[in-house]
Amino acid sequence: MKTRNIVLIIMFFISSFSYSQIIKSIGFKSGLALSNQKWEYSTFTNELITNQLTCTYNVITIDFIKKQNWDLALDLGFYQSGSIINENPYYFLENTREFIGEVKHRFGFFNLSPILRFKTQIKSFTPYIQFGPRFDFYTSFFSNDYADYFNNEINKTQYGFHIGEGLAYNFKNFSILAEYQFFFNFNKLLDKPAIYPTETFKRELIKINTHIISLGIKYYFKKEE
Repeated sequence: MKTRNIVLIIMFFISSFSYSQIIKSIGFKSGLALSNQKWEYSTFTNELITNQLTCTYNVITIDFIKKQNWDLALDLGFYQSGSIINENPYYFLENTREFIGEVKHRFGFFNLSPILRFKTQIKSFTPYIQFGPRFDFYTSFFSNDYADYFNNEINKTQYGFHIGEGLAYNFKNFSILAEYQFFFNFNKLLDKPAIYPTETFKRELIKINTHIISLGIKYYFKKEE
């Protein structure tokens, strides 16, 4: 699904609910996804060494319930998660361990995250903590060729939870946001029997971890009190 189609679907969803006054606010957050992956392959010595990769994060954020000390919200958008590998991760197919230089895997996901947020008001500032479940759906459009190499083997649906903290500065009907989140996955990006199983190593696994740092702006349809 192309970016334009995704944006149109999201905007239709938002406009449908805003007119019925279910939506209390709408905003946009953009930032960095600092990610790494743990690779365990029987075809490697046991564990492939990876380094952190900086990717992108962009979501529309919507508040549905807004109370004095808590909110119920939803984030909809996309982000990338990946890693940098400095040896050939495909030698089990190519029958060679030849060094091929730096490889950057960028796996793209369409993200849906319900949010329960607890907050307090300090003059014009609102610090808050938040958490909730998370559902990610793999999309090749936001990935790169190296990630698509595993397209037929990876788990296309990732689920887990997110936890984070943030600070909002409020003025008139707007808030400016600064936020940190940690994405934890319950399932593996890849989890299948090893090509060359042993007694101690029977599966091939890729596990993702992602830290999100973002800035954003939010508009309230009713002025913040």
